[in-house]
This record gives sequence, structure tokens and C-alpha cells, in this order.
Amino acid sequence: MPAWATVALTLGSTLIGAMAALGASWMQLKNAERERERAEAAARRARGASVLGPVRGVLDDLEPTAVASSGGRSEQTIANIGRRWWKARDELLVFAAADPSGDVARAANSLADAVAATWTSTTNLNRDATSAEHLQAAVGDHARARELADALDELMRLAQRS
Repeated sequence: MPAWATVALTLGSTLIGAMAALGASWMQLKNAERERERAEAAARRARGASVLGPVRGVLDDLEPTAVASSGGRSEQTIANIGRRWWKARDELLVFAAADPSGDVARAANSLADAVAATWTSTTNLNRDATSAEHLQAAVGDHARARELADALDELMRLAQRS
């Protein structure tokens, strides 16, 4: 075999090996990036769930027709719901401020406002459980808060997929 063929064969083999090594490194980097993105999305979703779950629990406890049908909740029960709401509200607002999505942040802030309105109208209903006016206001506020909680949940799911 001539010397130039040996040199060409050696250089070609070296080039193929180098290209294979670069390709494998690129694939490893892409895989590591995808895994990191999946882990970040899962952590973000878990954080959102840990924030949204207590808010949904408060909304369940503030359900206006249940309050009206029972003749109102005790002062202690309302105080306990209030403590849970203020803790959940703070967590929700921190989540809104920290989330990278402007849409998620706006939805979380809107939800905080809607639950606060539900809290006010339901505590008014609790003081006068026979008032049709208070019941109507509380039902409307509660329905709006539930819609916003569902919308935030959906936004967080969409953010995780992208």
C-alpha cells in the first residue's frame, strides 16, 4: 500500500472517530438538558400543587350553600378557615411572584383576589344565613374563585408540557 493511502486511511479513521465522539457528546448534552427541563417542570408543578391544594380546601370549606343549609358555621370554624386562608393566600402570592410565567402569575393573583371576595361574602352570609342577597353574592364569588382555581391549574399543566 502506498504511503499516501496509509496516511489517508489513518486521517479518515481519525476523523470518523472524532466525529463519533462529538456526536455522542452532543447527544449526552441534549439528554441532560431534557432531563433537567423535566425535573424543573416537575418541581414547578409540585410547587403549584402544594399552593393550589390548600386554596381549593379553603374554597370547599367556604361553599356557600353548605354554610346556608347548616344555618351558618361556628365562630371557631370560621376563624380556623380564616387562618388557613391567610396562610394559603401568602403562599399563593409568593408562588405568583416567583413563577416565571406572567400568565401563571396573573392567574394566581386573580385567584387570590377572588378567594378574598369569597371569604368576605361567605362570612357575611355566615352572619345572616337566611339572607338570599348574601347567599347570591357568596355563590357568585365562590363560583368565580372555583373557575379561577381551575384556570390556574390548567395553566400550570400547560406550562409543564411546554
